[in-house]
Amino acid sequence: MLGEGGVLEFLCEKLELPCDFSSVYVGRYQTSLAFVDEIMRQRKNGLLDEFYVSALATNELFSAIRDEVRSILLFKGGIPISRWRDSRNNPQIPEDYYEQIYGLTLASFDILFENHGITIIPESSPWEDDTYWSICSSILFLIRESKTQDAMLLTTAILNRADNFVTLDTPLIRSARQVLHDEYGLHLINPTEGLQVLRGAPSFSPER
Repeated sequence: MLGEGGVLEFLCEKLELPCDFSSVYVGRYQTSLAFVDEIMRQRKNGLLDEFYVSALATNELFSAIRDEVRSILLFKGGIPISRWRDSRNNPQIPEDYYEQIYGLTLASFDILFENHGITIIPESSPWEDDTYWSICSSILFLIRESKTQDAMLLTTAILNRADNFVTLDTPLIRSARQVLHDEYGLHLINPTEGLQVLRGAPSFSPER
């Protein structure tokens, strides 16, 4: 959304930020962007693997974009980084900014989810599977770095018999990889590892 989706380009133009700002920003997420690009490329070439994102994650996307927009506005306004965590300093996002960002985000959705390139699935429900609570609670209690949202997303992946779960959350990967592999056969990997799997590298062992 912030990269090829045009949101970052729109903000840089509106706020008169230099091109270097965009390049540095996008560079931080280059492996994630390459991973998604490879999914889309392979899907167009008839790859039979299935790729999913949860409805919860797509809803959280708007919150994440909002926070990124606020950070850029704080940067542009010269607010010291030490004050960014204080909600009293949160800048007001202009309505016309929101409308443009919303339109660009929906256009990105059309590209990502067209013809089920990536499929949105609802979170699993405890009323639909009697193992939900045991899986979700074990993740929360036994994996040190897990939070409620992590447990919900991982439980949904497990109940849908996913092979891999791709995340940028390095502390979660470090604390949960072995447990999830041993207990549920789920590989917790980062985008760089995911890209290698897409390109035919051997599956990753939890010790790596």
